[in-house]
Formats: sequence, C-alpha cells, structure tokens
Amino acid sequence: MPRTPLQTPLHQLYDEDFVRWVEATVACLEARDVDQLDWEGLIEEIADLGKSARRKLESRLSVLRVHLLKRCYVNSPNDYCGWHLTILEQRNALKRLLKQSPSLKGYFQDVLDEVYQDALAEASTAYPASEFPAAYPFSRELQALLTEEPWR
Repeated sequence: MPRTPLQTPLHQLYDEDFVRWVEATVACLEARDVDQLDWEGLIEEIADLGKSARRKLESRLSVLRVHLLKRCYVNSPNDYCGWHLTILEQRNALKRLLKQSPSLKGYFQDVLDEVYQDALAEASTAYPASEFPAAYPFSRELQALLTEEPWR
C-alpha cells in the first residue's frame, strides 16, 4: 500500500488540532500505516479512555448517592418525584456503563466510601437543616444500589 506523507506530523497535530489528529490517526490505522503514527499520543489517549470510564462511574455514583440521601433524609415531598427521576436516570446510566465495561464493578467497591463522602458533603451543603449519616448507610452490593428503594 503506498504511503502518503502527512502535511503535518501527527505528534505536532496532537498539540495544534486534536480533532485533525484523531482523524489522521484513524486514517493511519485504517491504512495500517504504523510508521506515521504518533505512538506517544496514541498511548496517552488510550490510557485516558480507562481513566475517563472510571471518572464517569464516580460521577454517576456521586449523583445517585446525593439523590438517595436527599430522598431518604430530606422531608420535602414536593421534590420526591424529581429525585426519583434522577435516581432512575443515574441507575440506568450505571447499568449501561457496567455492561460496556464489566471490570468497573471492582472499581465500584474501591471508591464506594470516597464517593459517599463527596455526596454527603454536597447533600449537607444543600440541606444544612437535615441530618445525614456520616457512615455510608446503604447496601454495599452493586445490585442493591441499582435496584433497591431504601426510603420505602
């Protein structure tokens, strides 16, 4: 397959125009042109994909926990419907994320307490008159977190 030199080297594109870098990298990969690849940039981006998935899990867990705390410990019936919808949205997103990346199930256990402390701080700031448990009050089982309604 004939090789077409890039007008701008990939490693330079990485810093100048990320979208062009991605497009040129994909073109090189499709052409199996390994000589022009920006290996350092490619390695960095692939490593970041795993970090991004973990950050997404943490974010979804945090939002879910904040709304579980509010629903269980804040007496505000007018807000219950909105909190339920957010709980459902986060649970559905977590299910999809874990289906795509089952290895994140182990990471879930690793960040459980840390994410809870962040959620606790957020809920306590939003509702300072409400009392929230300092220790994680919900099931530590993933399936329970994704299905149970602890306010019932």
